[in-house]
Amino acid sequence: MKKVFLIFLTVNLFFACRSQPFPVEELPPPSALVFKGIEADDPVHLRLFFDLQTMAPIPPGSLAKITSWRVEIDGQNASAAFSLDYPHGDFPPKDSIPLRLDMDIDALVAKNLAPKDEYNITLVLELEFPSNAASPVRFEVRGSAAFPGVLPPVFNITDIAILQAELINTRFRVGLRIDNPNPFPVELSAFSYRLYGNGMFWAEGFERNVLTVNANFSLAGSIFLIMNFIDMDRNILDQIIRLEDVNYRFTGNFRVSTGVEYLPIFNDGFDLSGFSRVLER
Repeated sequence: MKKVFLIFLTVNLFFACRSQPFPVEELPPPSALVFKGIEADDPVHLRLFFDLQTMAPIPPGSLAKITSWRVEIDGQNASAAFSLDYPHGDFPPKDSIPLRLDMDIDALVAKNLAPKDEYNITLVLELEFPSNAASPVRFEVRGSAAFPGVLPPVFNITDIAILQAELINTRFRVGLRIDNPNPFPVELSAFSYRLYGNGMFWAEGFERNVLTVNANFSLAGSIFLIMNFIDMDRNILDQIIRLEDVNYRFTGNFRVSTGVEYLPIFNDGFDLSGFSRVLER
């Protein structure tokens, strides 16, 4: 009887040990979600790079899964302005898994989620790891990135003034104000522009000199143009000579250098329209 009892006890202990789940605290949770860097082609579309780093060992043949993700800015969910490039479905855990987070600042602005100066972004992942329990174990891991936002310079026409009016050519000056809303200086170069008056092309120009606008500062200047009326409607010349208001459109493109490490020199542009009194100077 004792022999039968010992056999029965041994068998039960054996199966009890086999059915015991793998302790949650012994599972290798993600060790970190590390921000690795940022790239950008322009101030609006950014690419943020993270590494999902896990701890070994994980049972052979095991698979992991990213079940959900979100992005927070100052505690608010801003996921709609982001897209995440990550392994979908089950994947073998590795020491380091690269992730790319694409960011659309225009979408953040539309949702009133864009900060005025520095961005503090938190990427939150929920991961699923295998265990010997009835269901897998899930962990939440967070990684943060902080970097300055970049706003393009703002252009405004202050006035249009005639310098010399002739029968064929008219020289005039366009008063221009450039506002830099950033907490760092910006440099403008390769500046090209076109001016339209009352729906017709008037003149164009190009500047190669580098123009520096200090942080949170406005710079006022002038652009000088020559208008040729040979191929234009005589009414336009008469209107300017009579110093009437002008319905203008002023467009241009320029290159911007910010000194921000992650942002290379980029191209930007403007398209202004409105009414201006034509002044004689």
